[in-house]
Amino acid sequence: FGVKYNGPNGGPATEEVTDRIFAATQAITDYAMLDAQDVDLSTLGETRLGQMVVEVVDPVADYAALMAEIFDFDAIRALLAGGFRLHFDARHAITGP
Repeated sequence: FGVKYNGPNGGPATEEVTDRIFAATQAITDYAMLDAQDVDLSTLGETRLGQMVVEVVDPVADYAALMAEIFDFDAIRALLAGGFRLHFDARHAITGP
């Protein structure tokens, strides 16, 4: 199994964090498995699987809210409406083709 962890800024985990995660894995002596149905990822909210709670969230809403805090969309909109030209090349990264 694996773990993907991103820091509070949304970027990859720092080396210090990954070192701490790796150190914690060295202390694992056993792990339990649960034979359970799949979690419906299309339904937001919490689902219990045994003693574990799985919370399905809308990452798009959280991401949009964060971007609205970081960038002044009204100012960008006004800049573009005033004739400013912008070229964006995502290189097909996280934004997709």
